[in-house]
Amino acid sequence: MRSIPLLAADAVEIFDEITAAKRQPRRQRMQAVRSKVVAAYQDYDLAAPEVAGLKEVTLTQLQKDAMRHAYTVETAPMTELRGNLLKRISVARCPFCGISESSTLDHYLPKEKYPEFSVFPMNLVPSCAICNTRKRDQILVEGTNVRMFLHPCYDTIPDAAFVDVRVRMKEDALIVTYRVVRPVGIELHVFQQLKSHFEKLDLADRYRRMGIEHLGGQYPALHRAFGPGKDGIRVAEKLIEGAEDFEEVAGPNYWLAKLYRALASNKEFCEGGFEAIRVQRQPS
Repeated sequence: MRSIPLLAADAVEIFDEITAAKRQPRRQRMQAVRSKVVAAYQDYDLAAPEVAGLKEVTLTQLQKDAMRHAYTVETAPMTELRGNLLKRISVARCPFCGISESSTLDHYLPKEKYPEFSVFPMNLVPSCAICNTRKRDQILVEGTNVRMFLHPCYDTIPDAAFVDVRVRMKEDALIVTYRVVRPVGIELHVFQQLKSHFEKLDLADRYRRMGIEHLGGQYPALHRAFGPGKDGIRVAEKLIEGAEDFEEVAGPNYWLAKLYRALASNKEFCEGGFEAIRVQRQPS
């Protein structure tokens, strides 16, 4: 979970370029709704990040289909927009999860319900395929006005600690558990959104699996820190150094920073329990 910069782009100009590149009769249908789409773009900008309350623009079924077609059947301007959104280094890693490569574009407001935002750059969020699939067309937490997911382009991730990790050793195995907790001072609706985002994208299990896999690559460094003198304190210091590095780049709630700090506080892990993460090389 992290914030990303908006693409510096003229959304109306992009709409016009995509419209001009479409064939008739879709071009005519997009031209006919131009004023409505431009007004909707302005409403989105004014409402963000609370865009879930925007009213759907009144379009005919053929006009809706034309707007969706503008995204799904690419023209040269749409291909260029996709590349400009995805090729930035700042979005190389999916902002919804912070784990996987951003290889797709998610419509924060789904194009099925809001076709007017099908090619609106601020509604197109770089994401990994897993998050895009899990997010689908969901918008609000059931029975509430709380958005189900953070909008990476507009929402600010709280600095207060809301990601919690618990680690323990059991029969020479490392057990890792992630969860979201409500810190003092965070409003209920903000916490509900964080919790929903975490649960709907299955981040607890994804962080657990990827965290343990990541630690396998850290075994040599931890083994060296432990050394012949079996220095568990040095192992803990190594983990804290790693946590601080992650925090400086990705913030205090970054999933690996939280894991490193939890492990640094686990005496059993630091005093040799890290052997549980050692990956056995397969014979070639």
